[in-house]
Formats: sequence, structure tokens, C-alpha cells
Amino acid sequence: MNGFIHRIPFFRLFIALAIGILFASWLDVPLYMLIAAALVAIICISVIFYISDATQQFSKRWLFGGGILLLLACIGVFELQMAKNQVAFPFDGMNGTYLTEVVDAPIEKAKSTLYKVNVLSLCVNGKFQNINKISLLYLPKDSTGARFDFGDKILVSTVFASPRSPGNPEEFDFGQYLKLHGISAAGYAAKGHYKCVEKGHGFSLHATSSHLRQKLLDVYRKNHIEGDEFAVVSALMLGYNDALTRELMDSYSVTGAMHVLSVSGLHVAIICAVFYFLLGFMDKKRSLFVAKHLIVIVLLWAFAFLTGLSPAVVRSALMFSLMAFGYVVLRKPQIYNTIFFSAFIMLLYDPNYLFDVGFQLSYLAVISIVYFEPKFKKLLTVKFKPLKWLWELTCVSAAAQLGTAALGVFYFHRFANFFWLSNMVVVPLSGFIMYAAMALLVFSSVPVVGPIVAFILKWLLISMNEGIRIIEHLPFAAYNMWLDSWQLVISSAAIILITTYFSTKKFSMLVLGMSCVLLFLVDDVVRTYQSAHKQEVIVLADAKSTHVQFACGTESSVFSTDSLKMKQLLKAYFVKNGINTCKVIPENAILFCGKHFLVTNDSLFRRKTSEKILKVDYLIIGNKTRITMEKLRHFVEPNQVIIDHTISAWYSRKIKSECDSLKIACVDTKLSGAVRINLQ
Repeated sequence: MNGFIHRIPFFRLFIALAIGILFASWLDVPLYMLIAAALVAIICISVIFYISDATQQFSKRWLFGGGILLLLACIGVFELQMAKNQVAFPFDGMNGTYLTEVVDAPIEKAKSTLYKVNVLSLCVNGKFQNINKISLLYLPKDSTGARFDFGDKILVSTVFASPRSPGNPEEFDFGQYLKLHGISAAGYAAKGHYKCVEKGHGFSLHATSSHLRQKLLDVYRKNHIEGDEFAVVSALMLGYNDALTRELMDSYSVTGAMHVLSVSGLHVAIICAVFYFLLGFMDKKRSLFVAKHLIVIVLLWAFAFLTGLSPAVVRSALMFSLMAFGYVVLRKPQIYNTIFFSAFIMLLYDPNYLFDVGFQLSYLAVISIVYFEPKFKKLLTVKFKPLKWLWELTCVSAAAQLGTAALGVFYFHRFANFFWLSNMVVVPLSGFIMYAAMALLVFSSVPVVGPIVAFILKWLLISMNEGIRIIEHLPFAAYNMWLDSWQLVISSAAIILITTYFSTKKFSMLVLGMSCVLLFLVDDVVRTYQSAHKQEVIVLADAKSTHVQFACGTESSVFSTDSLKMKQLLKAYFVKNGINTCKVIPENAILFCGKHFLVTNDSLFRRKTSEKILKVDYLIIGNKTRITMEKLRHFVEPNQVIIDHTISAWYSRKIKSECDSLKIACVDTKLSGAVRINLQ
């Protein structure tokens, strides 16, 4: 391990920067402390230059190295804190007139159009106050089909609110996801509450890239590549993911082939191979050889630019560019150094990349393939070329899966059992699809040739999609499982320690690795026991429907006005607690663990009287009920009131105020997120 650290300097630099970023994500460091730490680092770095004796210099070299690492950690802290400040929206929840500028291509939704905008300013007392925050703006679809374009300035009357998590148990935190991607706020403006005040005229590289990508997508559409086939080729070739349906993504996810739907290392490698093939004639002279690699680097970044400079493409283009540059200077690049150098550069550019799932999975996959694939390949010698190719592909798939399995389960709560089989389908077919897709872009206007290429491309896409669907429906195609953050750390430590044992033959590494395995199993048994004895009620936060979950061990009963949405919200919760079946409760009044619950609706008390007041432990005001506590108290006497997300803000405030005056405990899910009641 020490040898690896000394041979790969950028590993140390990357780790120092990453530690600083992680530290800043947990704690806010005061500026004076950050400056003090940076000064200490600079002093440590400077001391070595004032020591004249070579022996002393060598013995004190740790001061220089330590100072560099501390300085990088400080840079990481500073960068992330600046990124946090940049994403904070100063007028959160304020209704006003905002001047915005469109900064990305519009995305069509079912009932609206989504625009990524820069909120330039807010009109306050007739004067515009600068904001400059990237936000999302939803506008209703125009019946004429007209849309705003890059650079268009829109004056909009709306409320921009910072993205927040609804707080549902184990649900994906979409609010945090938006913040990590630089989105400060989101807003919706109804028809008549916005207008274009200035059309965009200035030149924009991003706009040019988007317009060119749309033209290339139109080539596929005109050649009758439609539906799921269009969704796959546009995602695979150009990084356009808006056409992907949930069903299609689920199919690829269940089979472990989701990586093919994101332009990444595999696709960049194929593009790179095509460029090198086309420029193969330039190998005869040294000057042409150098020119070839430089041209490939330029073309790679042109492709990355065309796909919108997504982090996955930038990572891959940067790594391939570094390797190409290594050949230019007649040095074979050290692969691990190249990997960590590219990761280091990306974190310097945007520290939030460290928390990006794609960033984590792609680098783990690459490192794992580089380390494990040669070792797996040596386990079996195959001379027959077709079988040798299948064995090598299996080794690559197994190596990537070994490195990413724990993290993949942590994020997606699923393990694809047939990942090796799906990769045998998608890896070769995706290569042929990319060749055919590039050929169609070139020959689409050529009679006879264009239609033939389009026909081949369409059937390649159909074959890949159908192959994935067949694998998806195989028995035990995927296994739902749960890993929490602690189990992720333990399982990752076990893999690293056991791998180190096989590399170094140090018995202590094996003992530590197996200890981690034992600790993981004990933790899993404890968590399973706790889940089996859990008794809790959860009032979910959903703006459109009311859902109340009653969990007793591994059994679940739910009151819901939208069972499909309920299953979507509770999917991860069910996996974590081993719940396989869910019973829907039709009644509004529920007795659970000796506690009485009542869920309101708009017709429950309408035109009704009651001779006796019903005493309940929890009154859940939901289903868009429009009622006051004054009227409710003629029917029910609650110990606690829970206002769910479907109740309007005006009614929520009124009910909360009345509860406070009556000294009744009241919780509003709009403010608190989902409410969990432990009844153990």
C-alpha cells in the first residue's frame, strides 16, 4: 500500500482535496480558522527552502508534503463553502417580479415546459436588485407551440423557492440533488404571468452546441427512428436523456445495463477508436503521429461539447486526452496517476462532483477494472477467439461489479444478478449501434445508402432493447436489498482489506477483512431484528395525495388516495424493512397499536351534525380538506393534529394558529416533511 501511495502522487493530492470537501459538507468552518490553517500549510511548505543541509532537508521532507496536503484540504473546504453560498437563494419563497434569462434548452413535460434560467434580478420598489442564481422555471405549454430559446429574457411574476426534500422515509432527496447541480430555486408561472422582454442575439457556445445536437437528433427522427429506439440512440450517441421513459430505464436498471444509457467511458472509447482508425494513415512520420494524437484530443472535446459537457463525458474525455498526450511526449502514462489526476482536476473545477453518483461509480468502476481484470483473466486460459472474447468481457464485467456493487446497492437498493449476461448483449451491440448511428449522420442524405443504414440501425436498437427485456423477465433477474452508510463503509473496507491480503499475503489484512465481514453480518442481524419489531405510523408528504403508512414488523397497511404513487414513495422503505406486501385500508378511522387515527376528507363533515364528540389520538387533516378547527371540534377532539401536504398554505396557517390557541399539538408536513410516529 505504501508503494502504491508513493508511486501515485495524484492519489495523495486527490485524497487531501476530497477530505477537505467532505469536512466542509459536515461542518461550516469559520473563515479565520481556514486562513489560519492555510498559513500553517504555507509555513510548512516554506521551511524546507530555508534548510541548506541536504540531510536535514531529506529528514524534514514530511513538512513539505504535509503542508501541500493541508493546503489542498483548505482549498477543498473553501471551494465547497463558496459553492454552498452560490446556491443559496436570497429571496426564498418571496412572490415578486423576476427578470430571468434562459440558459439551456427547454424540456417538454406532460403539462408544462421546463426552462433552466438565470434569475438575474428582482423588482423591489420599482428598482431591480441583482440575484444571478441558476433556477428552474416551469411554464404552461403554449397552444401555438412557441418556446423560448437561449438568451431570451423573460419577465415573470412568480414565487421562487429553494428546493427542499419532502422528508419521506428513505426517499431520494431530489432537493439536495438539485442543489448539488447548482440549482438555487424553482418556480412556476401561470399563463399571463410572464412575457419575453428581449430575444437573445449574442453568440453562445452552449446554445450553438444545443442547436447542433437538436439538428442531429432530427436526422434520426426523419429516418423513422422512434419510440424506445430513438430514446436509446439519442442517449447513447448524444447524451440526450429526455426521451427515456421510466419503463425503459427500469428494464436497463434491473439487468445492470443502465451504464449504456449514459454517454461515458465506453462510448468515448468507441468514439476514440473510430478517430484513431480514420487517422491511421498518419503513423508513418513522427510529426504526423504527434498531429494525429492532437487531432484526436480536439475531436474528443468536440464530441464532449456536443453532448453538453456532462460530467461523465468530461471525465472520460479528460482521461483519454491525458493518455493521448502521454504518447505525444513519448511517455506511456501511468494509468492510476491519470485516473486520479483527472478526478483531482474535476474536483478543483466543481467540488460538488464528489457527491455525484455518476462520478463515484465511474471512477470506482475504472479503478476496479484496471486492477482486477488482468487478475481475473489469468484464472482461465482460452485460445478459441470467440470464447476468449466472451471470457474477457465477463472478466471486465465482474471487475467493474466487484468495485461498484456496494455503492450501487447503497444508492439503488438493487443488485442485478445477470449483469454479466446483459453486458454480453449491450457492450457489442452498443458498439455496432454507435458505428451505424455515426454512419447515418454522414450518409442520411445519400439515396439508397441512407435508408439502408437507418434500417440496420433501427434493427440493432430493437435487438438490444428486446435482449434487455428478455433478461429482465428471467427468474431472479434482480435482488432488492438495503445498505445503510455504516454497512457501506464496512463492506468497502472488507473488499479493500481482503484484496490487500491477496496482493501482499499479510495475514493481518485477512483477519481485519474477515472481521469486517463478521461485523457486517452482526449489524445486519440487529437491523433485521429491529425491523421485525418496528411499530410506527408515517404521514407521507405528497402535494397531490394523502398517504398514511401503518407498519408493524414486516407487515404494512396503508391509507392512500393514490396507491401507485404510494408504492413509489415507499419503495425504498419497504426494501429496507423487508416488507413484501402492503394492504390498503379503505376506512378513514383506524385503530393501530391501541391508538385512534382519523383521516379527514372534504365530505366527511359536510352537512352533518354529531351528538357525541369523537376522541382520537391523532387527527390527520388531508385529502385537500377545507375546514377550520372551530368546525372540526364539533365532531372530534384530537390529542394531536397533523396537517398533510395536500392542504393549502392558507388553511395550514389558519389551522396551526387555531391549534396553538387551543393548546393542541400540531405539525404541518409542508414545514416538517413526513411525520413519523414511533409506537413501540
